[in-house]
Formats: sequence, C-alpha cells, structure tokens
Amino acid sequence: MLERIKYYFGASYQRKALDALLEQHKHYYKGIVLDIGGRDRGKFQKPKDKVEKWIFADIESGHNPDIVLDVAKMDGIESKSIDVINAIELFEHVENPEKSLAECHRVLKEGGMIILSVPFLFPVHGDPYDFQRWTDKKWKEELLKAGFAIEKFEIMGRYFTVMMEMAKVLIRQFPLGLSYLFIPAYPMLDLVAALDSHKCVKHNQKLANYHQGYFIICRKI
Repeated sequence: MLERIKYYFGASYQRKALDALLEQHKHYYKGIVLDIGGRDRGKFQKPKDKVEKWIFADIESGHNPDIVLDVAKMDGIESKSIDVINAIELFEHVENPEKSLAECHRVLKEGGMIILSVPFLFPVHGDPYDFQRWTDKKWKEELLKAGFAIEKFEIMGRYFTVMMEMAKVLIRQFPLGLSYLFIPAYPMLDLVAALDSHKCVKHNQKLANYHQGYFIICRKI
C-alpha cells in the first residue's frame, strides 16, 4: 500500500504513461534483449525471466551494468546479435543520436526490434547530461534514415498533462508543510490531465502540439 501511495504522488505523468505502455507491449521482449541505460524505475516489471538473455548496459560502471558501453560506439556487441533493444528515456542523454541509432541498427538481427521512449516538454535532467529534444517529425525522419520501420508511435501527454506536470513540480517546491496541503488537489490534477485523451484536444491544432514525450516501437528493415 505504501509503495502504491508513493508511486501515485511521486511518479510523473510521463513515468506512469511509460509503465502502462511497457506493460501493454511487453510481449515484444524476447530472445536476447540489450537494455541500454535501463536502470529499474517505475513499477513496470521487466520480463527478464521470459527471455533468452537480458543484458543491462550502461555508460557508467557505478550502476553495475553487465556491460559498460556507449550506445554510439558499441564495439563490444557483435553485429546482428541482438533481438530487442530497450532504450527507455535514453536518447536525450546521448550526444550523437544519429550515430547511436546506426549502431542500434547494426547490432540488431534482421527484423529485430527497438523499443524506445524520449521526453519532449519535460524538465532538463542530467544522467549524466541532457543534450536535446527532438520533435515527433524529427524522430520519424531519423528512424527511417537509420533503417527502421515504425510499428508504433505514441505521444505521451499533451497540453493539459504538461500543464498539470508543471503544477506538481511547483507544489513539490513548497516547504514540506505547505506542500502537504495540496495533497487533496492531486485527483483534480489527474482529471484535468485526462482531458488530453478527448478528441477535442487531439484535434485542436494548438493544444495537440504540446507533447510531453514519445513512446516508439520500430523494426529493423
């Protein structure tokens, strides 16, 4: 119960959307999975025991990865040896995404999958650095250039989700006692954020152009 409460009040809308999407599409994980920068976050339980091999890779050895590597130069990974690449909230921290996508294409088997997510209207955050935000159009163009066919492209959160996320950030900056006074307001923030699922928002050119982030599944072609 305590974990559920902490998750409700502490997790961002972006993280909650990611957890739901990953759970919905976990059947994509099979064979040899290369999980790049994939430290466990949120409540999604990675199906590590359902695949042939799950390899945790990270650029920092302090996170105890199975392999220390830079996604832009994965010399330690053989070409066409990976079935699925998991790259959740990774590419905003990568200085050269184009080169990194080319490397992902190289190490994937024919027909292999890459599952990725990236923020857009979301706070700058180090891990260790934060380099860029690409629009949906840019992602679609670069993935095609890199040799990927997009099977799913989901926009996570639009105008009202972005606005309510900013409200939560503001509340958390208040002194502890004052921030507790806003706890009853959280369900109301959720109701406002839920307006993004309405067709009136999705079909409104101005409101629909606010994106919190993207969840993308691609197949190597």
